[in-house]
Amino acid sequence: MTRWSGAAGAERVHVVRALLARPLLHRRATHAYTVELARAHQAELQAWFEHHLGWQLRVERDRVRLFKVPGNVRRQGSDAPTARQCALFCLILAVLEDCGTQTVISELAQKIEVVSRTHPNLRRFDATVGRERRDLVLMLRLMCRQRVLVPTLDTVVTQEDEQDYIRGVGDALYDVDHRTAALMLGISISPSLAAGPQELLMASGVDGMISENRALHHAVMRRLVDDPVVYFDDLPTDQREYFLAHMQELVQALRAGLGVRVEVRAEGAAIVDEELTDLEFPKTSAASFAALVMAERLFREVADAPDRTDWIGATRLLELSSEVAARLSKAMTAINQKPVDGEHTWQAVAPILIGLELIITVPGGILVRPALARYRDPSGRGPRAEEAGLMLFGIDDLLTPSSTDHPTPEEPSDDTLS
Repeated sequence: MTRWSGAAGAERVHVVRALLARPLLHRRATHAYTVELARAHQAELQAWFEHHLGWQLRVERDRVRLFKVPGNVRRQGSDAPTARQCALFCLILAVLEDCGTQTVISELAQKIEVVSRTHPNLRRFDATVGRERRDLVLMLRLMCRQRVLVPTLDTVVTQEDEQDYIRGVGDALYDVDHRTAALMLGISISPSLAAGPQELLMASGVDGMISENRALHHAVMRRLVDDPVVYFDDLPTDQREYFLAHMQELVQALRAGLGVRVEVRAEGAAIVDEELTDLEFPKTSAASFAALVMAERLFREVADAPDRTDWIGATRLLELSSEVAARLSKAMTAINQKPVDGEHTWQAVAPILIGLELIITVPGGILVRPALARYRDPSGRGPRAEEAGLMLFGIDDLLTPSSTDHPTPEEPSDDTLS
């Protein structure tokens, strides 16, 4: 496709980045400028998304909706809704069709309870259960962020009313935006008619009408724009071979369309951009600080190993945790309300490192992922120091888009657990 340039190109890049970060933009939700740009460049943007990602873009006067299909269905963020919450989200959308321009939580709960009793395959919603009321409110707040529902009163007051509803003593009032509600589900069939989640993901409207080569292009690009790091070992064989054969085209498309730096190494590839794919390291607790210190120590353990293995056994892991705990004990007296020792430190930091996909637990220990190198401290300026070419492990194995010989990812060593 034609490379974007100049002021018009910069405007298109702005819209692409905004939609990748938030696939539904509403003029009234402080996105008026972006919506106007999307309308001005509608044809070019629709062509770019369809060509490179196979995603449909709908541009309206007050809304812009990118119908995304995930490239990695196994990846879930730590804040992803539970299966029950997702079911309630769909049920809310279903019953909103029978609501007027305003509604209250109790009305929605009553309608959902009726629908859940009608369909035998649905778990019955019981508004007398506190957990059910809490999950319902969480999904209502998500809809408020998407502008499907708009608090009629002040947002703070509405949230207080929602808390009262969770406690069983109150209610909350919302305005309903039926047009935005109609744009929420990015699928071409009703969830109630799908045989399973995979059918919903594949029913994008265009996947069944494109060549195998174009389908591979879409699949690889979706992984690149959605995942913090794409490891070649995690890709199916056909996608890995396609990436290595079309590296220059893919990287140029990402740079032109997103205005980002793309780093490709022997282990994989990543877009380096904190606003899009990067996962920010949490900074709100003693456990998150401990996880950052542990990330640095784990990287050094792997990088300094003579055989450069990425496996650390359970015994050595406890020794490293004890080293980190000894350092942390000088600055904190407890971690997650428990003593700062090796065992409790690891219990606190492991969920954080796993959630960021920096380590994988395996029988007998852990596997350290290459992206952990992002949190090392190469110069004493802090573990998140940004330096060109220092994101993944294979420091001497940088692949450039102009390379003619594309190495195959190394097979794991015999002593690596999988």
